[in-house]
Amino acid sequence: MLQQKHKQTLFYAGLAGAAIAALDALVLERYFFQIKRFAIGNITAKDKASRIKILLLTDLHLERIVDPRYTRLAETINQIEPDLILMAGDSVDADGENQPLDEFLNLLPKEIPKVAILGNHEYAANISLDALRNVYRKHNGDLLVNESRAYEICGTRFMITGLDDILEGDANLFQALEGVKQEPHHLGLIHSPLQQEKLKKDLARINAGRSEADKITISYLFAGHNHGGQVTFFGLFAPVMPPKAGTYVSGWYNEEKPFLYVSKGFGTSTVPFRFWARSEITLLHYYH
Repeated sequence: MLQQKHKQTLFYAGLAGAAIAALDALVLERYFFQIKRFAIGNITAKDKASRIKILLLTDLHLERIVDPRYTRLAETINQIEPDLILMAGDSVDADGENQPLDEFLNLLPKEIPKVAILGNHEYAANISLDALRNVYRKHNGDLLVNESRAYEICGTRFMITGLDDILEGDANLFQALEGVKQEPHHLGLIHSPLQQEKLKKDLARINAGRSEADKITISYLFAGHNHGGQVTFFGLFAPVMPPKAGTYVSGWYNEEKPFLYVSKGFGTSTVPFRFWARSEITLLHYYH
């Protein structure tokens, strides 16, 4: 009799564990996202007057509708009141279209500058890049494809370089940096963190022909693509990673400039759940 009760206890404990895991994977890690906060730039100053709030969004994977996850995301962004929004690719899912992105951006204040790049899913969706550019432009945004542009954010000049996607596009740092000189606040957007390896080699080649005063230094690179593994064994190991993911999962990389941050992103792809890879947005307090 006691053995039978023990078996029943184990059975119900297993059911409860499976239910909790399913709840976490399907709901909690997708809907209850993290806000990762970091201080970057001249962090020794830590002067609030010199702080600029930069919000990093990656891998929204918007499909056909703006579901409650994205409405809640927009509400959170509006509460944060960022000075600049960076979007590191896959804003539109492979099964998506431009309209939901248009609707989502419409939930955010137009006065906030937005800078975006392409990911592999925008290419897979086979959407018009001109139409996508127009969506961003409508909401005070720029889509950078092997381009660099200067922005005046809270009185500080930022140079932002955006590269094309490594999987489906044609990334070209030489084209992106044409006409660019040394800048004190230079940020880079790449979709896959693996792109940084070629980027650093190409940047060294570009700088080899320049004087010390003209050498380009990109201070920070921001990437997504890998979703923190999306489905992991308790955050320790991701059995399946996307193509050209490299050895990067999430968090900070590199011990010298350019420092690389890889976001776990917001949406999902392939399977509609996450496990020990909670959705995130990243708030960067940039001190200058």
